[in-house]
Amino acid sequence: MALGVLFIMFIVIAVVSITSIALLFLVQDPKRSNMIFAITAVIGVLISYMNVTALASNFVIPRIVAASFGVLLVIGIILKYMKKEMIAKVFVAASVVLGALQLFFF
Repeated sequence: MALGVLFIMFIVIAVVSITSIALLFLVQDPKRSNMIFAITAVIGVLISYMNVTALASNFVIPRIVAASFGVLLVIGIILKYMKKEMIAKVFVAASVVLGALQLFFF
């Protein structure tokens, strides 16, 4: 039963991540774009947190890699406030994609 719930959670994370990244690059309205950016950033934070805490404490290198995906997210948020919109979106999307790939496969 628990593995079924975990599988459903992974499917939901994948669908929400793909949808938010697609909307991040497709929506042109500035208000909605900012809202979707914030949602994608929150998803990235959650994925990074799950990656870091899911690994055992003696897996130092994979934990550093997982934390570096969170650093990508922070760089993207800083770039957003520096008015570099497109590169900020790329950093946030890369953080979510790489974090999800690590969560699913490594």
